[in-house]
Amino acid sequence: MISMTLQTTGHADEPEIAFGEPWQAEAFATALQLSRNGLYRWSEWVQTFADTIRQQPQREDETTGEAYYRQWLSALETLLQEKALLSGEDVIARQALWHLAYLHTPHGQPVSLHRVAHIADPCTTLDRVAQDHHAHHHHHHDGHGRLAPKPITVVPGLR
Repeated sequence: MISMTLQTTGHADEPEIAFGEPWQAEAFATALQLSRNGLYRWSEWVQTFADTIRQQPQREDETTGEAYYRQWLSALETLLQEKALLSGEDVIARQALWHLAYLHTPHGQPVSLHRVAHIADPCTTLDRVAQDHHAHHHHHHDGHGRLAPKPITVVPGLR
């Protein structure tokens, strides 16, 4: 039987909720299911998670829940890397892909990877976007300038 509780700091302005955002529920369910599928023993998970909490304590700018799931996700990444199912490069590429998805999502719309899933090398593409952004000083950062979509690299047939 797997049992877990989220300890709060007791701040009145910090509600006790299981998942603050959908990705937290997904990270929780993924770690649980991978253990149930036999990828790792739950005791391995507990040890990795405890080590992660010690190595990456709660930051001043985050709530207990934010820290908990940041640590949870980091522990999951660590275990997947230890089991050789995920490399550090995979993590960096996926982070870049999510960043690109954010940049290519209209304001007010949910961020989704489908907008950028065709990008073969998200890290290089993100670097180019950042260089373009900093090289052109004629645009506005005050929210009043009209944003125009920029072309991105498309590789047909890749998903």
